[in-house]
Amino acid sequence: MKEIAIIGAGLSGTLLAINLLKKKSLKPINIKLIDRSSESGMGPAYSTNEDYLLNVPVEKMGAISKEPEHFFKWALSRNKNVSEGDYLPRKLYREYIQELFKNAFDDKAENISFERIKGEAVDVKIENGKPRVQLNNGREFITDKLVLALGNAPPLNPKLKNKAFLSDKRYIQNPWDKNIFEKISSEDTVFFIGTGQTTIDLTAGLHKRNHRGKMISLSRHGFLPLSQKKVEAYPSFFDELKGLTDILSVFSVVKKHLCLAGEKGYDARAVIDSLRPHTQMIWMNLPTAEKQRFLRHVFRYWEIIRSRIPPSSDELINKLKLSGQLKALTGRIISIIPGEDKMEIKYAERVTANEKSVSADVVINCIGPCQDYEKIDQPLIKNLLKRKLIQCDPVHLGINALPEGNVIQEDGTPSNTIFTIGLPLKGIVWESLAAPEIRVEAEVLPEILLSS
Repeated sequence: MKEIAIIGAGLSGTLLAINLLKKKSLKPINIKLIDRSSESGMGPAYSTNEDYLLNVPVEKMGAISKEPEHFFKWALSRNKNVSEGDYLPRKLYREYIQELFKNAFDDKAENISFERIKGEAVDVKIENGKPRVQLNNGREFITDKLVLALGNAPPLNPKLKNKAFLSDKRYIQNPWDKNIFEKISSEDTVFFIGTGQTTIDLTAGLHKRNHRGKMISLSRHGFLPLSQKKVEAYPSFFDELKGLTDILSVFSVVKKHLCLAGEKGYDARAVIDSLRPHTQMIWMNLPTAEKQRFLRHVFRYWEIIRSRIPPSSDELINKLKLSGQLKALTGRIISIIPGEDKMEIKYAERVTANEKSVSADVVINCIGPCQDYEKIDQPLIKNLLKRKLIQCDPVHLGINALPEGNVIQEDGTPSNTIFTIGLPLKGIVWESLAAPEIRVEAEVLPEILLSS
């Protein structure tokens, strides 16, 4: 019997389980899916708060790579009032994935068994060449293949001299806390550290709950994500990027086409979209030093065009800014000082470097998930690193692995027992966070797991 264990039941882990359940194998397969949350959830992205929207249009979110419109057809078959270009609730996407899982489970071959294990994996040891997984409830089991389908880790805390705010209940480190809105009163002034997707989600969530207090966001660049928009496709210029191994040359070509697009009436979004099929290849062709240079100097500019928000979210943000309820600041945090009634946030303005201050009732860390595994404070990751079963990728955005998922061992060779999928592969392939890439990974990895 082939034993396969998957740690993590978010989108990556669930899609992988679905594709394994669909397999026809002469040899019996036993699949274990380790889920530290409830069976009704699917990781924070889809179960934290039920009114968040997907940031990709419905016709592109299908869970089957050859049928990107599969989710769209599914929604129509459920008599949903949906049209192409709509941005649907994440809870509906969760229902879709869970139904696909149920169908795969019901139709699986007789020699395939499945067990969903409720618990948190905290350690892995290698015994006789096979991973032994230990859970926080004391249960242990041995498997032939282990897949790390790990999700987002909480953001790192701001590095400030006065750390008193860290122990104050008015500071929320984890913005994906499922009970976060219960910790905020309707009249509270809320301060967001960061201006990305998480800030947008929380702002929308507060608005839907009739929040009346002020909302303030601050980041070093002050960039808010662009809105999704239907645009005319821009001709591919990938041939000009083939073989380039320095980020300055890549950036120069992209910048040239952004200028040309503006002159010819194309939207800047279309230029970046034209690169989407080739982004992984461009990234993997760059040496480590060039990837690091991109992350230091270009990433924030790339991110506001690449990671876009639904039009309805963009309209809401503009409405709240116009009314004065939401204010976006640009600068660097100097201190967060807990007071008797408020938290005082001091920051240096980006352009003038002048010191300013604002006060808030609640401070929420929306910097973004910690992706440097050497800094993540979780037992499983700490133990995997300590036992040298995993290592950070060269730019510290996840786990060092082959693009197909084999984890790279200490001696530099690919493992044939431990694999990863989804978010941990970001440093290797760059595009590994969204459904279009994850669904391909989840279709390819079962072949590797079952081949040896």
